[in-house]
Amino acid sequence: MKRCFRALAAVLAVLTLSSCSLLRPATDPTEKTPQTPPAAEDTSTDAGTDTVADTTPDETTAAPDATDGTTDVPVVNVPDDPETPVEEKTVSFVGAGDNLIFYGNVRDAASCAVSGGRKYNFAPTYDSVRETIQSADIAFINQESLMCGDGYAFSYYPRFNGPQDLAYDLAEVGFDVINIANNHMLDKGTDGLEKTIDFWRTIEDVTLIGGYKSADEFAEPHIMEVDGVRVAFLTYTTFTNLGKDTASSPLVIPYPHDDTVIAQIARAHELADFLIVSVHWGDEYTFTPNASQKSFANLLAENGVDVIIGHHPHVIQPIEYLDRPDGGKTLCVYSLGNFVAEQNHDFTMLGGLISFDIVKKGDTATVENALFLPTVYYFNTSFYKNHVYFLSDFTESLAASHGLAYYGKTISVDTVKKYVTNTISAEFLPDYLH
Repeated sequence: MKRCFRALAAVLAVLTLSSCSLLRPATDPTEKTPQTPPAAEDTSTDAGTDTVADTTPDETTAAPDATDGTTDVPVVNVPDDPETPVEEKTVSFVGAGDNLIFYGNVRDAASCAVSGGRKYNFAPTYDSVRETIQSADIAFINQESLMCGDGYAFSYYPRFNGPQDLAYDLAEVGFDVINIANNHMLDKGTDGLEKTIDFWRTIEDVTLIGGYKSADEFAEPHIMEVDGVRVAFLTYTTFTNLGKDTASSPLVIPYPHDDTVIAQIARAHELADFLIVSVHWGDEYTFTPNASQKSFANLLAENGVDVIIGHHPHVIQPIEYLDRPDGGKTLCVYSLGNFVAEQNHDFTMLGGLISFDIVKKGDTATVENALFLPTVYYFNTSFYKNHVYFLSDFTESLAASHGLAYYGKTISVDTVKKYVTNTISAEFLPDYLH
């Protein structure tokens, strides 16, 4: 992640004044140029430059003393210097949905391996979206499948476990917040989950959320700091495939119990400027959020969450702003759909990146410039050439050679566009979809 800093320069002007004029103090050359004051304030003196005070103010001299004939020294009313401008900082964010690794992905990654390198190379899958991910200050992904390592065979639907090489490629592509709180996190039991947690913690420059080896770990939010802006992450999953029984293990599965959630949000507000909550929820293959999603989203908004990022349905769902009691708004993304998943419907090939800026002014941080960037997942009829394309780059030629033909199904550019425009409000879409 790279950030650009510009040096501020100021020029001191030295003015020659008559002995009866009053010179205001020169502006500190290390400070930013003050903003123009509101029209309601006194603007008799230019707030942006050093000037000679007006020599004819309303009150310039005191009345002569009748007893001794002397005159007081002239007094000039000079307004105070304008307040120092509020510092503004911007942190860019992108988030991706479900990254679910099937057999075809693993076989393809083996075919892309570089001589002398790791056995599996998943990086080419993400080449078309790499620049967008790497350019963001913070990039998030829901890593749906486990990476248990030695002693665990690779497995796919309905219990997933894939190569650990994928983690290195995701980090290299630019993802630095990895979520593993989802319905597949216990696919290999608590031992497999613990192995996955331990492995992710060896990957440099990655923040793992959703894997907690103790209650104390679960109690504290994960925080990333970028340019002095502290961004907190909480994450929850509404269920796991193997139920809720983890009594024999100290590991904590982050189920969203209301009291726990409210307490963790309050703790995050104490520690950070901005709060993002990831939630694995909803009904699979359904474009509309259900009542439970709506209810939990409102609870999060009522307690001051800034952004909600949803996943699990394997299709996209609406994006909206929710009103908060404090007068702010919560950006709620109900589902980002699939990022990578060799499933068998045209609508499961559709996903997207949610992009926005975290803008901090003084003590307040808000969401600005929210934009949904649709993506289409591609593989050929032999389940090779796995690739994430932006919808803007997905062609009818690619659609015609798509692996959905293996299942006797088709995909088209126009159909995928309609899924997007029928689901996502125009205010969050790029211009080419308006």
